[in-house]
Amino acid sequence: MKTSRFALDVATGFLAGWVAVRAKAKAESTLQGWGEKLLPPAPGQKELPGADPAGHGDRMPPSVLYRRLVDLRGGNGDALEGDALEAGAVWFHRALAYGYPVAYSVASRRVPLTRAGAGTLGGAALFGAFHATLLPVMGVQAPVSDLPKAWWVWEGGSHVVFGVAVDVVVGAVRRVTG
Repeated sequence: MKTSRFALDVATGFLAGWVAVRAKAKAESTLQGWGEKLLPPAPGQKELPGADPAGHGDRMPPSVLYRRLVDLRGGNGDALEGDALEAGAVWFHRALAYGYPVAYSVASRRVPLTRAGAGTLGGAALFGAFHATLLPVMGVQAPVSDLPKAWWVWEGGSHVVFGVAVDVVVGAVRRVTG
């Protein structure tokens, strides 16, 4: 039975998301250390929401959003901590992080404008739309003007790495499958 192009594109998107999530996580930890050496945070900046994935994962946007989701469903998001918070935040973040690669994989076959590096641009656009704009407006993350300057290095840089990984995987699968 011949697999439909749409199903192949969706599967490709999930594969791209799986790879991209791992590449982003590795890049984020590496870039945070490098960025903080180059641009040391001011006292107290790493305590801000969204400012320190290595030391304060409970204050990063996926954790904050997951707590809000639990509250909306009638639970007590503030009571979440440790493994329960981390597992929920990872689930929540991955659900968001797989949506873009699937949409990109499907769209890039059908819309020529979305080919040739658009996945990389999409990673940067996700950073700009969410971390640099929407999340601060929602109060999920501190305003970008308050965050350490190194935040631009690790958060922005890791989103570009995410987009590059999506591009590489989708492109590689397309070369093999046509």
